[in-house]
Amino acid sequence: MLGNTIAKLFPRSLPPRLLLIFFAVIIQIGAELLSWFSKSTGNPIAIFLAVVLWLIWFGLIFHIAKPSTDELLRPYRKVVYFGALALMVILASVIIGELIGFHLVNRGIITDNEMAEVLVEGVNYNDATALNHQASLLVLKGENPYENTNIVDAVEEFDVPTDYLTPLKKGDFAEVFPYPTEEQLDNALSKAKASGDTPPAEFESKLSYPAGSFLFLVPFVAIGLEDARWFYLLCAIAIMSVIFWQAPSRLRPLVVAAFLVNLVFWNLIVGGTTDTLYVLFVLVGWILRRRLWLSALLLGFAATTKQIAWFIIPFYLVLLLREVGWKRAFQSCMVIIVTFILINLPFIFSAPQAWLEGVLAPVLDPMFPKGVGLVAFSIAGILPSNSLLFTLMEVAVLILGLVWYYFNCRKYPQSGLLLAVLPLFFAWRSLSCYFYFASILVFGAVVIEEYKKSIAGSEPQVISSTH
Repeated sequence: MLGNTIAKLFPRSLPPRLLLIFFAVIIQIGAELLSWFSKSTGNPIAIFLAVVLWLIWFGLIFHIAKPSTDELLRPYRKVVYFGALALMVILASVIIGELIGFHLVNRGIITDNEMAEVLVEGVNYNDATALNHQASLLVLKGENPYENTNIVDAVEEFDVPTDYLTPLKKGDFAEVFPYPTEEQLDNALSKAKASGDTPPAEFESKLSYPAGSFLFLVPFVAIGLEDARWFYLLCAIAIMSVIFWQAPSRLRPLVVAAFLVNLVFWNLIVGGTTDTLYVLFVLVGWILRRRLWLSALLLGFAATTKQIAWFIIPFYLVLLLREVGWKRAFQSCMVIIVTFILINLPFIFSAPQAWLEGVLAPVLDPMFPKGVGLVAFSIAGILPSNSLLFTLMEVAVLILGLVWYYFNCRKYPQSGLLLAVLPLFFAWRSLSCYFYFASILVFGAVVIEEYKKSIAGSEPQVISSTH
């Protein structure tokens, strides 16, 4: 009975490359664990293995974006199929275990302080979520968030853990390397609380995102939303719903499973990620790019919510250039720029310097190296600790990616969603959340664009990118 149900929901005729999403999730979990271990120990072997796993992850996502992967995996279809089913069960079991752990901690049954701290700390706001929520409240009061946000107030109001803040190489941290200890972070924050209203030099206190990051949240806060994570959860559900609704019926159970057992996806949402908003705009804008004005408007919305979308937009424009010509690509570019300017204009006029310093803070402010990319070698003292070197690598990878995509986007249109974030792996700050969501975007775009016209039970018919 169970076997028949599984066979109906997940037939063996499923495209093998879509099943790679489950392998990618497991690889990422392994890479995250190794990155955490290497960070705490400085073990160069662990750093190397973590970086290798991340590169394998990028390779898996690229193969999801590559149409010929189905043919490549055809001889191994059975292994991939049963491997994916096994991973579904493992991931589902881990998620259930996490939920039970949260429940036991909340009921006071688990009393081990270290375990409880690990479980509970992961469900707090981070500094980005707290500042966006604070900014929404300031807008409702008629104040300019770029002038009035304060990380100390946000920490107290939203109970943000100290290690979820973004320290700067200023003040007490000016001579610290590679990263302030937990004790140093606590001391600096305590000092800042005691000093009054002045934003602390040691922490990023500016609102570091364009205005859409909080304006889309404002209506929900206005009607009484007290936890912004519900808004970002709603965006996540919308992402899943779009992919589910647009997917061919035979792939819908796979779409649901790919989201439900995606441990990384749900942990990021519980931990206060704000990325689901820009990902929603990018996904819908990308798959609707034949409706150029609407598509460009949505990419413009994405650009106003988080700077990561800025990396995706050049690849989007290159794809338009190759699909419909330079005039339509130029028009779309203008729509994106105008949308960005109009949404940010009130805050630019009100306080141009504060807005510019806030939006460019990730580039201009002296942040500590952090992340799971090549910078991990620098943190461990293996590579030079020179942020300029990593910036040059980041720019070089971006340019090479754009050049490659220009010549290959007709064959691999969805790969642009991955290539756009690949430079961030080489950046001075390469947090995994910066590029993780590329897996969701690539998976969703492939399901919708390349399998939507396939006939149930048959091999997928890849739609042409030409007109």
